[in-house]
Amino acid sequence: MQNRVRWFVFFGGLIAFVFGVELWHRHVQSKGSVYQCRILIDRDFSIDESSADEGVKSEKISLYVRTKYGVLPRRQSDPSKIFDAYSATVDYEESCSKNGYVRLAVLIQNATEENVQGVIAKFPNAKVSFIIPHYTINLSKIAEIIVSSGHEFFIQLPTQSSIPLDKKETVSPFLANASSEEVRDKLYYLMSSAKYAIGIANTCDSLITKSIKDMEIIAKELSQRGMAFLNVEEDSDVMEEISERINCRLLKAKAFEKSDKLRKKDSIIVGSEQLDDVVKSLPEGMKLAPISFEEKHASL
Repeated sequence: MQNRVRWFVFFGGLIAFVFGVELWHRHVQSKGSVYQCRILIDRDFSIDESSADEGVKSEKISLYVRTKYGVLPRRQSDPSKIFDAYSATVDYEESCSKNGYVRLAVLIQNATEENVQGVIAKFPNAKVSFIIPHYTINLSKIAEIIVSSGHEFFIQLPTQSSIPLDKKETVSPFLANASSEEVRDKLYYLMSSAKYAIGIANTCDSLITKSIKDMEIIAKELSQRGMAFLNVEEDSDVMEEISERINCRLLKAKAFEKSDKLRKKDSIIVGSEQLDDVVKSLPEGMKLAPISFEEKHASL
């Protein structure tokens, strides 16, 4: 009887050991995969794990700092660091300079890991910009998928006209009549939604984008934290005026209509359901490029 118990304990321990080794191996593999992804995304920069005030100098080179809002892009002396680190790198063939390109941003209101990967699969030979709402579930994971695939993404500015009806009760929009403190507070929470965003995108008419006071606050913060502002072309007068005084990177685009005839160097924002129409509208030989694309970013 004692021998049976001993053998039972022995085999039980052996099975537990083998099972434990397998779990550990899977954990290491998973951790290694995530680590490689972080290496790809973070380049040579790291997060400052300290909870010290932003004014305290750190010896560490870091793009981000932890605050009461979450992880925020650190204020940088070089206002282009975040943008340069996470904007899509484009390297087109020489023929692109002859045939031209269209800058494309894709808005996915109901973004999930699956449908974002589906959109990425549509562009095996191109890089595009993604615009994702901050209230998206698993936004950080989606951001990693986008950036590690060589694309880039913006966080959508939540405005009264851009929030879906089913989110109205839970998502707080930016309001033009808010105090400066409220605007800055909301902006910090928005920027801390996920790492790796190269900027904030306003995708439809909003009163706040017509407010010089509010947009000056937003432009100054984006400039100091190395991020860009993407706005629809018809609604950019205020930002253009502000950008003359504040070194904020301003990107412009227009909403795509099915009847549009796309031309070389157009910049458009489309809903994910419009992608087939965009592809059909592209003139022969024309390439798709991310919104951030300029000739200096490519080898043409």
